[in-house]
Amino acid sequence: MSTRPAPPTAQLGRYTAEEKRQRSQQLMATMDALNEKMGKETAPRAPEKNAPWHLRCASQSPRYKTNWDELMVAHPK
Repeated sequence: MSTRPAPPTAQLGRYTAEEKRQRSQQLMATMDALNEKMGKETAPRAPEKNAPWHLRCASQSPRYKTNWDELMVAHPK
């Protein structure tokens, strides 16, 4: 047995379409049971739009990933 990790391409055909459908149904059933037991939206299906914790991109430079001089600076209080 090899201790080296498999290349990423080894995972491409891991599940058949039927297996994916079954896994999706299991996940949805689990989320529905969790929401029923713990309260509505305990496990939401998708992130909320405009949630208070959402990333605010308005203050970012269009080149924020490539220009070090335009990175935001955090100052301690």
